[in-house]
Amino acid sequence: MNGKRPVIGFMIHHLDNDYAKALLKGAVIAARECDVDLAIFPGRSLNSQLDDNVHTTYEYQYNVIYSYASEKSLDALVISAGTLGSFVTKEEFKTFIDRYEGVPVITTENKVGKYPCIRLSGSGIKELVDHLIKHGRRHIAFVSGPKGNADADERLSYYREALEENGITYDPSLVAYGKFSEYCVDLVGALIDSNEEIDAICFANDMMCKGGYKAIEQRGLRVGEDIAVTGYDDSEVAVSLKPMLTTVRADAVVLGAKAVKEAVKLSEGTFAGEDISLGSSPVYRLSCGCSAGENDSGAELALITSGDSEKAAHLLLEELIPRYEQMYREYSRIRNLHEFTARLFDIGAGRSETGAEKRLAKAVFSGLQDDELKRLFSSEMMVRIIKAIRTAALSAATAETEGAVNRIISDCLETVCERLISDHYSTVQDITFTHFLISNITKDMTVNGNDEEKCFFSIVNNLYRMHIDSSYIYTYSEPVIHTGKTEWKLPETVYLRSYHDGGSLAAVTGDARIMKSSSIFSNSFTPKDRQRCMIIMPLFMNEEQYGVIVCETDNEYFSYLYSVTPQICTAIKLTNLVAKLESSLDAEQSRNMLLNRISMTDELTGIYNRRGFYTAANRILRAAENEGRSAVLIFADLDNLKTINDNFGHDDGDYAITAAAEFIKSGLRSGDVVARIGGDEFAAFALCGDESMIPRLPARIKALAEKHNRTSDKPYNVMLSIGCCKVECSPDINIQQFMDKADEALYADKKNKIGSVIK
Repeated sequence: MNGKRPVIGFMIHHLDNDYAKALLKGAVIAARECDVDLAIFPGRSLNSQLDDNVHTTYEYQYNVIYSYASEKSLDALVISAGTLGSFVTKEEFKTFIDRYEGVPVITTENKVGKYPCIRLSGSGIKELVDHLIKHGRRHIAFVSGPKGNADADERLSYYREALEENGITYDPSLVAYGKFSEYCVDLVGALIDSNEEIDAICFANDMMCKGGYKAIEQRGLRVGEDIAVTGYDDSEVAVSLKPMLTTVRADAVVLGAKAVKEAVKLSEGTFAGEDISLGSSPVYRLSCGCSAGENDSGAELALITSGDSEKAAHLLLEELIPRYEQMYREYSRIRNLHEFTARLFDIGAGRSETGAEKRLAKAVFSGLQDDELKRLFSSEMMVRIIKAIRTAALSAATAETEGAVNRIISDCLETVCERLISDHYSTVQDITFTHFLISNITKDMTVNGNDEEKCFFSIVNNLYRMHIDSSYIYTYSEPVIHTGKTEWKLPETVYLRSYHDGGSLAAVTGDARIMKSSSIFSNSFTPKDRQRCMIIMPLFMNEEQYGVIVCETDNEYFSYLYSVTPQICTAIKLTNLVAKLESSLDAEQSRNMLLNRISMTDELTGIYNRRGFYTAANRILRAAENEGRSAVLIFADLDNLKTINDNFGHDDGDYAITAAAEFIKSGLRSGDVVARIGGDEFAAFALCGDESMIPRLPARIKALAEKHNRTSDKPYNVMLSIGCCKVECSPDINIQQFMDKADEALYADKKNKIGSVIK
């Protein structure tokens, strides 16, 4: 158990599709009911065969998040086997699940090995095929999911069974295999083109119907008339399509909720251990060829005219609204809508006074403006519901009551239009501001590129102003290179760089930021006083893994994360590059300084060489602040260097040169310029505050040499000949102009040389 509140993991392929949203919506509802934390891992299918290789080259990088699931971080794990295991064998997928030894695991959609499974029954497919045959459709195609997927295989088997029971021979050429994705337009188009007799298509899920509608319309055909269409799931897609989709009501929300609840039991040791199959049933709308009011054989009209408006309202709304039964129990606004529908039926049937219009309309008006109902329905869906209610009410209306029904509906639609305009304006503003904040992540982080703490704080400073309730940015000590051919190994530790929880924002520094990879969901910085539903997303760019972000946001904003994380990764990449560039520039500058120093320094003595002497001396000579000041240029020769080399060797010759350089340096100040400008030639340049010192400088240097010779155990004397000349500093001259004059003084001193080099 991870802290006081258990953590249930939920692995699924992607976040940004209707099935995933529905499944996770149920998971979130159940997690809150059970008071457990939920950790969502939206990776990718294992070994998925992606159509767009150019833009999906690095999709495999998403799957590193699966390595964060372990017995140290989770109390139980739900794995959506139908979305994660579509492109691998059952044995390969079982090997994947087996790696989580120690974590109680439950799968959804597909049964894998010994692991308990919760799935939706595909039996409703058979009823849909029977229904299509009753409509006179005989050439019914089937668009399945991937081959080997348990859900797809089961739904295909019910399709075949229904055909056989109705005396229709199964034709494999009428079956195409999709990927449960709306991106199947070409697949469906090819199926229609190669089988012109097709008069109906049964799809294995609602999402593929979106692509199917486009393929049919592209060929100038009409859904529900030329080609009947049915789906499976009864997702929001079903009622958003035109005409609305006949489908199988197999609620992914219920599946997600049931999976989490059973996972909690699994973690507590109270799970019964049996697989669970959730029922499904057909929902007839218009895409199958039914006309309005036909799908229930007049049941609604019969109920309205008989006076049972409550039951008629329930029947109609159940057909229109996915998960109606559950929503009716949970939301007061749905109950208001039910009451409104029933009362409108009574008005149409003449059983209620028309003076009740305003009260009834107000009940719906307030619902339309309520945030609770806004979360349940889009304005477009609400328009469809209201129009369907009007159609049902008018079917039982008399000439006297028809006007009242139309007035109420007109008021409702007017309010919906007002809400549409308001919602559109708010949505545009929200999207504009959110995209500004998303782009701001990179800008703010690069602006603070030299300050790591400010860099990562700037990320959460932008995130908390979006629809992200909390975020925790974890990085590795260094970017980890992970290629598609190498096995990912999770680093043992991560660094919490910054976080926000509501309006509380902070950057984390020092040792406090270092923590075990298994503690990203629960540590000293994460809240313990409330239930959380977290999403873990990888931070990567191409082959570089930077870390992960753990955050909380509502289901409707999941898609934002696919815009946010690339911005964070880009910012991290840029700041890393800038840091490396600055480091390289510093190193290059140091190298250049070293090379410059080497190029201006005599290797043997460590003092300036000829080039260095000219550069340094001229800098002092021509400096504006030194203009008019007196200076001295000194020339010196090491006497009898050849004799020392011939008699004692070149090592002693080098010793004598080094000693001579030291005598000149010691006779001058530390800031004066001293150089070896030839084999045995030296030069020096110094500013003079007192000109009277100039004639005494040669004697001071020679005295240092004499002192050395008296105490040295060398068998020779190190002696110097020295010449000086006075120079007046000016920006218009250079030191080379005075070299001859100093050389003449040196030559004169050489004539007066006394003493022997050999002791």
